[in-house]
Amino acid sequence: MKYIFRIISIIAAFVLLFSAYGGRVNPNIWTLPSMATLALPVIALCVLVLLAVLALFRQWRSAAVLVGALLLSWPTLRLISPLNLFHPEADPDKVQLKVLTMNVTQFNWVDGDKPNKSMRYILDQNADVVVIQEGLVDFSYEQLEPVKPMLKELYKKYPYRKKAFFDVGILSKYPYTEVKSSALDKDKLNYFIKAWDVQAPGGDIRVVSMHLSSLRFTQNDSKIIESMNKPSNRKRRVKSVVRKLDNGFRTHVRQVTAMRKLLGETTGDVIVMGDMNDTPGSYTYRTLCGDDLLDAWAESGFGPTYTFHAHHLYVKIDHIFYRGNMKLLTCRRDKEGESDHYPLVAIFER
Repeated sequence: MKYIFRIISIIAAFVLLFSAYGGRVNPNIWTLPSMATLALPVIALCVLVLLAVLALFRQWRSAAVLVGALLLSWPTLRLISPLNLFHPEADPDKVQLKVLTMNVTQFNWVDGDKPNKSMRYILDQNADVVVIQEGLVDFSYEQLEPVKPMLKELYKKYPYRKKAFFDVGILSKYPYTEVKSSALDKDKLNYFIKAWDVQAPGGDIRVVSMHLSSLRFTQNDSKIIESMNKPSNRKRRVKSVVRKLDNGFRTHVRQVTAMRKLLGETTGDVIVMGDMNDTPGSYTYRTLCGDDLLDAWAESGFGPTYTFHAHHLYVKIDHIFYRGNMKLLTCRRDKEGESDHYPLVAIFER
């Protein structure tokens, strides 16, 4: 039994490390590490359960192997489950900037016969700058009586706004100029990525909104996670998921490379936020962060969280990154709205 435990612990440690550092491998070379990184939260949880079992049976050497693997994986695990117990004090002599990002899923306009919770949430947050993804709404939705008062309130609160071309848009209390960059001209990347220089208190700040390509999971794909009780369909469904992941990860490489080019052209304070359709520690995530961007949730949050919650898939694919002469005070995820994404809110001091 001792040797069996030891073999299991070595295998588990390898799988954990492979998934923790799989995001360092370019998906154009090999996509399996990226898929492993996507499963890292589940793998880490399984390792913790196994560690508890080993402790119960007093298998200390095998347990030590897992503890070592967890410690080596911590630089990635802290991105998924940070342990920030305290937040910095606000300086009353400095100005604050509150930002919000949310994939609103067209404000669920098909259910527009009732007041929209996502729009109400955005209004109640009173953020200085809001970026939305999947922001297109049908004209008839805008004419619905329950929606008209909220739209009137929204237009008054955010006089500077860019209506989303189906995808990324901005609502701002302050004037801005849209950024034009050669990095976004190729392959319609400006459909997925937009940037604005906002004249915010404390100085101009570049706000970048992203909605990288969806992995396009469907309800049928998610049934692999829900149940594997139909062997005849299992192989087809697995192939469908693997193919979509493979294409999605490789598309993200092209998109995030363009974003890094845009950031290379950018000086001063920057906030990048939106629906990245990829998880912390992934190749997309690591490439975007580079050696200069910080993840607001990793720097201020506590514990694991998720922002996408459809099809029984619970992953954090929405993010807020920042760099520059500003201090992060708080970052939180709210369970609000009618979208299949939850919003993220961050407050900065400048």
